[in-house]
Amino acid sequence: MTEHEKIRVLIADDFDMLREVIRVLIDESEDIEVVGEAVHLEAAVEEAKRLQPDVILMNDYLPPTDSARATELFRKLNIPSAILIISMQVETKLIEQSLANGANGFMYKSEMGELLTGAIHKVHNNEQFLSPRAEAALTRKRD
Repeated sequence: MTEHEKIRVLIADDFDMLREVIRVLIDESEDIEVVGEAVHLEAAVEEAKRLQPDVILMNDYLPPTDSARATELFRKLNIPSAILIISMQVETKLIEQSLANGANGFMYKSEMGELLTGAIHKVHNNEQFLSPRAEAALTRKRD
């Protein structure tokens, strides 16, 4: 696999340690690479425009706003990258709003170790990805 065939990921998260953990998880994959990082929304928009990543892996809160509003901004700016939201806590309304605004997937940080690369592949292939906890949260709300 050549460098140009790799799925290109932009990490948008304000926690240094989490970005490092994500890099380690992605480095284990032969066909995914981290092409950039951003610690707040303005930097994420700039980097997305400059780098044109295939996937934006974004925290559920990217200063100064939440993932639903950030996703809405990316879509209004016609940034075509798939967006995969990662979250520490269960907020069903945020999952729903993020997906409604154009996010391609949602997962919890506690599930990243086993699911991250598969989730990146899925959203890159224009499929929706919901981790088991996110799916359970949405199912409970519907019941």
